[in-house]
Amino acid sequence: MSSASGAPPADLQRVVFWLTIFWLALYIVRYHRRRASRITALPSLSSSTWPSSTELFRSSATRITLEKCHLRYQSTAWNALHQSSTARLAKRRGWRRALQLVYDVGSMLGILGMFASVLLLLWTTVQLSSALYTRFTHHEHVHQPGGILKRDFSEEDGDAYEARAAPVLQLIIPGLTTPLHHLPLLLVALITTQVIHECGHAVAAALDAIPLTSAGLGITVILPSAFVSFPSEETESLAPRPRARLICAGAFHNLMFWLVLGAAAWLQTSNIVWPLLGYHDVSQYGRVIVDVDEASPLYGHLPVSAVIIKVGDEILAAPGGAADRWNALMATDSSKSVPRLGWCADEPWFAAQDTTCCAIRRSAVTSLSCFASLGELQSEHCVDPLHFLQPTQAESVLRCSSAAECGHNQLCIRPRGDQELMSLTMHIPPWLRTNEQDSERTVVWQGERAEVAEEVDLGDWLPGHSWLPIGLPFVWGTLFSYLKMLTLSLYFFNLLPLPFLDGGQLYDALYDAYAVRHQRGDEAVPLRHMEEGEEDAHSAWREGARVQNVNVERRALCRKVVHVGVGALTGSCIILGLANSYL
Repeated sequence: MSSASGAPPADLQRVVFWLTIFWLALYIVRYHRRRASRITALPSLSSSTWPSSTELFRSSATRITLEKCHLRYQSTAWNALHQSSTARLAKRRGWRRALQLVYDVGSMLGILGMFASVLLLLWTTVQLSSALYTRFTHHEHVHQPGGILKRDFSEEDGDAYEARAAPVLQLIIPGLTTPLHHLPLLLVALITTQVIHECGHAVAAALDAIPLTSAGLGITVILPSAFVSFPSEETESLAPRPRARLICAGAFHNLMFWLVLGAAAWLQTSNIVWPLLGYHDVSQYGRVIVDVDEASPLYGHLPVSAVIIKVGDEILAAPGGAADRWNALMATDSSKSVPRLGWCADEPWFAAQDTTCCAIRRSAVTSLSCFASLGELQSEHCVDPLHFLQPTQAESVLRCSSAAECGHNQLCIRPRGDQELMSLTMHIPPWLRTNEQDSERTVVWQGERAEVAEEVDLGDWLPGHSWLPIGLPFVWGTLFSYLKMLTLSLYFFNLLPLPFLDGGQLYDALYDAYAVRHQRGDEAVPLRHMEEGEEDAHSAWREGARVQNVNVERRALCRKVVHVGVGALTGSCIILGLANSYL
């Protein structure tokens, strides 16, 4: 079967369609609510008294609003729990002091993380710029007649180019850098890590007896979010140490959650849980087919629950595991993946085949591939690859490395180096077999290998029975990897010194602490000026006010420089990441 490149992104269209329906329904509800409120309102000389609220729902403890494709759920139902936790911590002073020390460590890690996030952002921007520059200056392709592109570098140069180090930070773009059908798992992982982040702020607030005013969730177009809010007067009046503790607690929770997930992965807890649930580990010799995209030509040909054990002549069993071997084979260029062995074919039969597909680089007849004979007198002809890669039981195909290993009047042939041809050999579980001999099947793919990796979901765990859900280990493993990735990303991203992030507040707290320490001990009006008279005292007061204004202006200037610089770096990193992904 051949690839179907250029097919419409049906999954993306469905996502956009249902998102449109979702937001349209919400705005219709809001319109009818506002219209009903206006009808029931008392007459007034001014229309400004008419309700123009963005509310969708309101009760004594809950408020749901909708504005500019942002749905916000805000509740005070958690305030009582937070207040009772604060009271318990106040009674248990030993526990409170111990927790404060723990979150003080989190403050130090937050300060280090703020500097590390800026350095990481700068390093990633340099790497992405270098990658984009190399991509445009490296003559990887040259135009051929008819608009055909051909690789134009030597073997050594090509290996060096393909082995270029990937950027430290990668943009997560569903449908481009990650499969689009992983979007629900990404959203679940994102909201989970944000809830854990906000719980950190709530715990730190309870340690310093700061009341919780509200908590809630939000959705902006499609991105979920979580938040907690506290009285601004009490948070701004905190001393530098508890203030930093409150600001860094969210990122600290993300870091701790990442360490917990890393410990679970290091302890290989999946090797304990899944066997108890009836699954078998095949990661050492194969890859379990979990799902196949319905729009893919492979759909219906790769049975779900089958185990891929061989790609062409390469078996997946490897010391590093079948997953690494599979990824390496799928990333291999077609010109470097020619089968080591060929097949013996009768010379008269091979010479009678057409040569049209060999004359042009990409044949219109996708069922034929160009095969070349091995030896001094090479010849090329168009052959149906299924004749060799998927022979029937009545046919006997002999593998060979040269014509000397074949019979009389036979040639040793194999696909030409530029043919995008690949066979997948699968082990079939008992409940999918049609007969006793149906233990292995072979599927031939004609197209780019990257398409197989994009359109087929593979796992490591094979269910022991047909009634066990094949996708459960895969879904959990994918969610687990996204949780690890997003919680660490949220740790660094939130600590960037930008005004809308924790890092911006942390920078302000550090600057204020430095300014207070620098000015500590200075008198607003020195005693010698007070003793010299009222006029000198007023002059001193004016001088002190002037110095204070200078300090405020200096703080605002430094804050603006940092915000603009980091914001420019962040924007550059996003633009360069998109350019590297799309170009």
